[in-house]
Amino acid sequence: MKVVVVGPVSPYRSGIARHTTALASALAARTGVELSVVSFARQYPALLYPGSDERDPQGQAPAGIDVAFQLDALNPFNWHRVARDIILKRPDLVILPAWTCFVAPALGSVARLLRRAGVPVAMIVHNAEDHEKAAWKTALTRFQLAQASRFVTHNASILADLSRLAPGTPARTFPHPLYDTYPKPKGTLPRERGLELLFFGIVRPYKGLDIALRALKLAGLRDVRLAVVGEFWNGRADTDRLIADLDLADHVELVPRYVPDEEAAEYFARCDAVVAPYRTATGSGVVALAQWYERPVIASDVPGLAASVDDGVTGWLFTAGSAEALAETIARRASRDAAAAMHPGIAELRARCTWHGLADALLAP
Repeated sequence: MKVVVVGPVSPYRSGIARHTTALASALAARTGVELSVVSFARQYPALLYPGSDERDPQGQAPAGIDVAFQLDALNPFNWHRVARDIILKRPDLVILPAWTCFVAPALGSVARLLRRAGVPVAMIVHNAEDHEKAAWKTALTRFQLAQASRFVTHNASILADLSRLAPGTPARTFPHPLYDTYPKPKGTLPRERGLELLFFGIVRPYKGLDIALRALKLAGLRDVRLAVVGEFWNGRADTDRLIADLDLADHVELVPRYVPDEEAAEYFARCDAVVAPYRTATGSGVVALAQWYERPVIASDVPGLAASVDDGVTGWLFTAGSAEALAETIARRASRDAAAAMHPGIAELRARCTWHGLADALLAP
């Protein structure tokens, strides 16, 4: 079976790139699958990527896989060339992600040309709509979704969105697999507080860091630390000001940059729990990463996270947007012992949520 995956892969740094890379590796390992990957030559204009660099300077393309970095998201003439090259491969299936309106015209146009040539297109839908909604963004997303032969998504919340945005297209769900290629920690970061918490990943307003900081103050714990590890896409002045206003300097560690995998492993190993106080979410690769490192997640109860966290078994859920509810969870439910007691439940999740299982869901007719 000839399969082509279209989407960002390593050395691109995003969660979508990591997801696509892991899926490609699982597909390449399957007997009977002949895989090739078409990735981006240019994904976003600099104006739309506030981070330092969308590629990891030390990253490499996935080993042992035929990868062509040729899709230019900003050049419509290129989209036709890419579609033509894929059609010449005579694939049995093309798989591509849907996650943001900014690349929807490129991916949607390629998918439309492929389907006109009789090539089935399976879309992995990470976000059916952008986090910061607008009518024009939804229109672009609808365009891409309309080109799919079928959908696979990670939770029922997105499935419901798809039934509204692209009614009639077959769709199924499979839980977000856990990232099993991250390195093992070496234990270089000692635990220095009675409760170590971690907020990880790109810092954007919808992810609710401000909620976590206010909750940390309200919880009133003295022997606690929140490590904030990730790039700030909207500037960190507001965060610095809030930390000062709340007098939290002794309880917050800021690492305001992208960290490589080896360093990320150490922060996950040190923490007792990962905090995900998102205001909105259709899913989270950070949750999957925390579960790979057997760390429970303290998450808001938005549908995209509630589907991934079993309250009291693999983490704790609190009322979305409520610093008071998060403070109550931190002060009265989350502890080092309670977190350690969740390891068996998280281990069961690790055994169930695999990339090979996702590959099965995508390859099934």
